[in-house]
Amino acid sequence: AKADEGVWEWAEGDNPRVLAYYKEAGAPQTRDEVPWCAAFVGAVLARCGVQGTGSLLARSYESWGRSVRLEEARPGDVVVLSRGQPWQGHVAFFDSAEGDIVRLLGGNQGDQVNIRAYPKSRVVAVRRAVDPRELPARRRSATESTTVQATTVQVAAAAGGAFEALRSLDGTAQV
Repeated sequence: AKADEGVWEWAEGDNPRVLAYYKEAGAPQTRDEVPWCAAFVGAVLARCGVQGTGSLLARSYESWGRSVRLEEARPGDVVVLSRGQPWQGHVAFFDSAEGDIVRLLGGNQGDQVNIRAYPKSRVVAVRRAVDPRELPARRRSATESTTVQATTVQVAAAAGGAFEALRSLDGTAQV
């Protein structure tokens, strides 16, 4: 993220570097006038091999990763801020905090990638990328799925019950 500090929206036309954030984040490409803070966060995460939300809504990061208390935030943690309506917000990377201020490195902060100070009172979430080693092991096949296993048992039980019911009928009724 620090490598992109100083990237600006262009006054006329679209800055290709800003447009690239949308693509890297897996979001539909649009114009650089569209709020791009979530695209910037998603692009930086993707460069690090971490899956973002794929959404252009800053608030989509409220449930991403693992929750961290603001007092335990480390540089690089994702911080979500309130803004305007409940669905609106801003998202950026934690840089530092002091007193009632949190400093965030983010995109679309005054139409630029930079570090900017915000009141701590606006912080709604601090999230940390989940270490892949903390995730449950991925299934190697459908047979390892507990859902598939449970469904198989239910189908077998239902079939067994149906066969018992058929056996209790006379030959004509069975046909």
